[in-house]
Amino acid sequence: MDISNKVREIVADITNNRPADIDENSGAATTDGWDSVAQINIIASIEMEFGLTFSADEMQSLNSIRKILPAIKDHLPEKVA
Repeated sequence: MDISNKVREIVADITNNRPADIDENSGAATTDGWDSVAQINIIASIEMEFGLTFSADEMQSLNSIRKILPAIKDHLPEKVA
């Protein structure tokens, strides 16, 4: 599974949405169930799934799929991304 699909799956699961309803335009402002608690759970799940650690500032700013995907790729070793 590619990174984008896995992130969409994580977000859908945590926000109780269907993966098909989550796309690169999805975010806290546009997705039902993506509140502050979901935000923490989304980032924690992504960190565990991909073996990453985001800074506190990143955790707060990564509030949409469009922001999350490049941040993951920036943290992954080049051979994986």
